[in-house]
Amino acid sequence: MLGVCSHAPSQRESSNKQGAPLADLSSTTLNLDGYVLTFSEEFTGNYLDTSRWGMKYWWGGRSLSTNGEKQYFADRSTPVVKKYPNLDPFKIVADPSEPGDGILTITANPSPDTGLTDGLPYVSGMINTYGTFSQTYGYFEIRAQVPSGQGLWPAFWLLPQSGNWPPEIDVLELLGKDPTTYYVGAHWSGTNGAHEFETTGIQTGIDLSQDFHTYGALWTPETITFYLDGQKVGSMATPQGMDEPMYLLAGLAVGGSWGGDPDRTTSFPAEFKIDYIKAWALDPLAGYMPTLKGTSGKDTLIGTAGADVIFGFEGNDILEGAGGNDILAGGAGADIFRYRTGGSGHDIILDFEPTSGDVIQLSKAAAGVKNFATLYRNILDNADGDAVLKLADGGTITFAGVSKAQLTYDDFVFI
Repeated sequence: MLGVCSHAPSQRESSNKQGAPLADLSSTTLNLDGYVLTFSEEFTGNYLDTSRWGMKYWWGGRSLSTNGEKQYFADRSTPVVKKYPNLDPFKIVADPSEPGDGILTITANPSPDTGLTDGLPYVSGMINTYGTFSQTYGYFEIRAQVPSGQGLWPAFWLLPQSGNWPPEIDVLELLGKDPTTYYVGAHWSGTNGAHEFETTGIQTGIDLSQDFHTYGALWTPETITFYLDGQKVGSMATPQGMDEPMYLLAGLAVGGSWGGDPDRTTSFPAEFKIDYIKAWALDPLAGYMPTLKGTSGKDTLIGTAGADVIFGFEGNDILEGAGGNDILAGGAGADIFRYRTGGSGHDIILDFEPTSGDVIQLSKAAAGVKNFATLYRNILDNADGDAVLKLADGGTITFAGVSKAQLTYDDFVFI
């Protein structure tokens, strides 16, 4: 799915051809040693968790017209579903093979009233984690059963939390007219600012619509490697500039200039079934022995007067070193790193994400200042380019991988 305005390779010019060969296949099995789970959605409950998932694009759009798409991405808040509740594209049912887990079905149907669907002839669904989860680098995976049929276009892809486009990473795109082939690739800005892409068809030799399969991408600063059912199907060099947090999207488009529109052979309702969506990141505590660990929920973790290693895992956590030279990692979620008292020591925050809701809570006594403008003068970049904030007691906070220029007023709260 191409960016905020198009996802079909045929929509844009590029110096890379669709079908370009992918690189080294020498190591074929997925290995996540050294990675930790940072996002997990098993689709439990009766309906989508709307605190985690959005069901339209961040700017409010419900289709990508530049792709020639013919579907309107609806949800319970839209007039078409209010009038025709049976057209709600989202349904969760229990997973018969995994007690306690569920399967999300995204369903596409003809629109009974195009006046309620912006003139578009189909109703379907899309989910995304814009504003709730994003990550730079890591492994991203969906387990899903794709639909088949002319004009159907299921996809799982990543876009920048900043709202920029490109870059983009396409983990799964399938044109329903050929369910034995799916597409992977990426989009980026070239050295002259022109849009470039590499999209490659993976010919599997099996009908992917007949069962669930896992589709994954391992994104590192050097490479993007694609996996089907845990086996490597190809790799490409990570394009320059593809180094910012990305959020997750999955949806079922209908029609478009790439795969064509439905015809009389296409069966409706069409269903894109998703068992789970997950993400992993390199363990920021590799080489450390944690003294405090959170859970997958919301935790408040307060260290001792000595040196602590605190990792929050998932959830919107509160981490407070309390004293000593501490190592802090919030994990997934919008985390609070709290400083209230003196004797703070020299702390390192391993995974502070300025654009994902992480904040520093500072008492004025700990900060030694009363406003952000003065506080900002006390931040300097060290020799590694990491921002270092000097506190009133002589202690410091080092933001690993984050420069001073990336920190703004919104990243600090005085308490």
